[in-house]
Amino acid sequence: MRWRNRPNLILEAPSRGRPLIRLFLVLGVLLSCLITARSFSLLEEPWQTTPPALSRYPDRFADKQEYRESLRTLAYHVRPGDTLHQILMRHGVDPREAGSLAAAGKPHWNLRQLKNGERLQLFFLKQPARLEKVRWQDGEGRVLTIGRTPWGWVASTCTEPEFVTIAAAEGTIRGSLYQSAADEGIDHDLAFALADIFAWDVDFLLDLRNGDRYSFLYEQRFRNGVFVGNGRILAAHFDNAGTRYEAYLYQVPGMEAGYYDRDGRSLRRQFLKSPLRYSRISSGFSRSRLHPIFKVYRPHLGIDYAAPAGTPVAAVGDGRVASAGWNKGFGRCVEIRHTGSYCSAYGHLSRFAPGLRQGAAVKQGQIIGYVGSTGWATGPHLDFRFKRDGRPVNPMHIRFPTAEPVPRQHLTAFREHVARLEGELVVTRTKTDDIIPPGALAASSKNS
Repeated sequence: MRWRNRPNLILEAPSRGRPLIRLFLVLGVLLSCLITARSFSLLEEPWQTTPPALSRYPDRFADKQEYRESLRTLAYHVRPGDTLHQILMRHGVDPREAGSLAAAGKPHWNLRQLKNGERLQLFFLKQPARLEKVRWQDGEGRVLTIGRTPWGWVASTCTEPEFVTIAAAEGTIRGSLYQSAADEGIDHDLAFALADIFAWDVDFLLDLRNGDRYSFLYEQRFRNGVFVGNGRILAAHFDNAGTRYEAYLYQVPGMEAGYYDRDGRSLRRQFLKSPLRYSRISSGFSRSRLHPIFKVYRPHLGIDYAAPAGTPVAAVGDGRVASAGWNKGFGRCVEIRHTGSYCSAYGHLSRFAPGLRQGAAVKQGQIIGYVGSTGWATGPHLDFRFKRDGRPVNPMHIRFPTAEPVPRQHLTAFREHVARLEGELVVTRTKTDDIIPPGALAASSKNS
């Protein structure tokens, strides 16, 4: 057949193409040898080359430290009558800048009414000399910062977290609770709080005896590691004339927190024993007393508390103001009607509490006026009178009912709470070296 006579196109290629094929074959072999040799050399020696230069990022901490070092910080404690604008002007700030800065902070707080004791920090740039930032903090931990930006003054706010620790204090009565607290370095507010807790059981004018002892557990508040004040009294013991009184702060679910004794009975009664915290009784309840002005014997159906003029007078119970005005020999006088046909009256006041008027509701312990000597009086004192069903009675001889006790269903949880407080009181009293003295805040404020 014809196809059998055709030459083999592969094996019988023309002779002029063969040298080119051989050249390609040789080049291929050489290239494969070079690749193989290179692979072996990579296995025997690591590839050495200079690594690429790393990108340099700015040191933010160094920048912040440099910024801090460029500032001069001035701390200022607000005094009565200070305004932010006055403080800035006092430290050389341009009046227009002071106005712009105050305007930036105005939407957040009224900086025209700074309170005594609040803290201001002024940050001045050294070069060029100018105000850069103002930081203001109030007593509740609220912080307002007003800083300079390319777009003007910008304000921001935050609240510093508050941390509460537990501390203990104790003392012995020498003369009065106030004097004992001062001797022990206890802040006077804590002494007042202790007196308020036991005010229904102990008359701190008549019942105290030298040698009476007290101890209590209370809260201390900190912000940024700085002591800022004392908190509530959590548990207290008061040994008075051989009788121990105990109080434990507890909140029954759905009710306000209150103080109870170990058995869950409320310490709160319908009426306080005294409308004043600290004073002395100059004249008691009597059917026949020599009147200091008219020099005749007549009934004195009340109790006179001698106290400095201006001493706050508190309502002994909840009620409504029946009258508040001038009442002949009683001078300025407030009369309060209470539930259960009780009525109390407070005479010889120098002035009434702001907003007090006939028909106004008052709460137990609310300030209703201030000690004075108006009317028939030889000196500043409070004439306190108490009536039941319209008849004068001696409030010192009345035992008033208590408030509701801890409900039965919560007694188990309450007793566990008392046990924890008692254990904490014992442990904390043994760590006096770790406790900030209760009067430390008052001392630090004096030094500043």
